[in-house]
Amino acid sequence: MSRVLYSTTEIYEWLMSKAGNSLTDQFPQKVNVIIYVRHAIVDLATDGQPISNTVNHFFGGSITYLSGKYSFICQPIDYTSDFSMKFVRLGWWFLLLKIAEFTDTIFFVLRKKYSQISALHVVHHSLVAWGVWIGLKFGAGGHNAFFPFINCGVHMIMYTYYCLSALGPKVRKYLWWKKYLTILQMVQFVVVIIHACIPLFIDCGFNPMFAYLLIAHAVLFYIMFYNFYTNAYSSKKSVLESNYTNNNSYDSDCHSK
Repeated sequence: MSRVLYSTTEIYEWLMSKAGNSLTDQFPQKVNVIIYVRHAIVDLATDGQPISNTVNHFFGGSITYLSGKYSFICQPIDYTSDFSMKFVRLGWWFLLLKIAEFTDTIFFVLRKKYSQISALHVVHHSLVAWGVWIGLKFGAGGHNAFFPFINCGVHMIMYTYYCLSALGPKVRKYLWWKKYLTILQMVQFVVVIIHACIPLFIDCGFNPMFAYLLIAHAVLFYIMFYNFYTNAYSSKKSVLESNYTNNNSYDSDCHSK
């Protein structure tokens, strides 16, 4: 799986290097229907875009935090129980979802929405996929299960917005809550930071190395999302430009993830 992820990331980065070149001239620009189908397929395939993120959020939760068998305070990694191994198997589907989310950027390139291919967007998609692989490879389950649990819940809401946005102008006029998706992402990272700090003070057998990795990951993305939020919504001009984008095109500056 590491080779698959590495190859996918290499192709992803190559595509980013070709953005703005003749590559996109080979494809039709009106791909809204394909985009909508893409969201529906990815949702059905894994953990939590509207449908799949809902399935993974609640199914994953049913064998972890919502089952009463996992502690929200501190949970050690355990590979001996059946429900723990169910989570590990589900985790690989979660990784496939993160790889599938690379298609967000592919559609930006095909539709020449280069302004939406920001550093935040590319770094977020690349690092999250590798972060999930590291977690599955070296520490699946336990306290690490909290990140996919909350992340699926956030993406469930986020991709619902994207699917609604793809339905056209008649629906987009009701999507005034775009900026709150970014706020929700930042709240997610704060919660992950606080939750990851717990094993540093309470010993439950969870390797603190993973806690430090989670904290570093969440801090990095909180800073990047906060910077995006202040640039996009801190001024009246930015708000007007954002509203114009919402009303005139399929908008998906895919915060992540």
